[in-house]
Amino acid sequence: MNDSVKLAKKIFTGFINSMVKLSINKSKVFLPLSMSKGTTEQRLQKARLLNLRFYDNLQDKFVNREIKQSVFKRILKETSGFKPGIEIFESGSPKKAKMTPLLGAQNKIRGYAFALPVTYWFENIHKSSAQLFLKTTQRFFNEIFNPKFLARKIIMNNKGYNTKEAGEFYMNNIAEKQTLNPKNLDKYLQRKKAEEKINILQFFRYSLLDERNVHQAEHGIDKHIEKADHLKFQNKNYDLSEYHYDEKLALLNKKLGEIIQSERNRLKKEG
Repeated sequence: MNDSVKLAKKIFTGFINSMVKLSINKSKVFLPLSMSKGTTEQRLQKARLLNLRFYDNLQDKFVNREIKQSVFKRILKETSGFKPGIEIFESGSPKKAKMTPLLGAQNKIRGYAFALPVTYWFENIHKSSAQLFLKTTQRFFNEIFNPKFLARKIIMNNKGYNTKEAGEFYMNNIAEKQTLNPKNLDKYLQRKKAEEKINILQFFRYSLLDERNVHQAEHGIDKHIEKADHLKFQNKNYDLSEYHYDEKLALLNKKLGEIIQSERNRLKKEG
């Protein structure tokens, strides 16, 4: 894995504060606006559908249940409908996969890096890892349809916010089945300026929407795998109620609205 991918991985998983100012090559990272119009929910639904189409498009490219990395990349680009930058690297574990922004020259993000499990001899992608790699490509489609997701992370990085702290708070208080306590959220935000609070809350919202869409995609992913491989997954639970996504999003939206209104009132008084 080259240095630019390592840096991107560290920055966007929230484990370091980067001293590097970042920018985005939008033509290599996001779909044209003409292809990504609609509400956030409509774009996320399109992202789920396109990920399933991607898997369908792979089917006749597998040879002995393996596909070359170059073919995987080509089909992913073709399915996306534009020309994103895509690189694939070995994840080092059959149970690990990840997607991060891919940095190019002048610290400009030029696409996406995928860390995926590959076969031992030929470093191909095996069909048995479909559930894993399709969750990862789902995040890719989420990103290309929703430029605000990545743009918010860039803003936070370039303004010098403590991204490690923000990432840890998200993972420990919001992500997956964590319960978001309003008091904990208030305590985390209390000493921050209004602009930083707004950016962090938007980052939390977008991260949660991205995460929820991956979970919402799981049923469709499994159905397509079952159909392609003539099998049946047993005892799978697709109920998302334990994640409390609606409640967590409502709390974040409420807090965001309060801060924005308070800031407007302050500016009105000063004006």
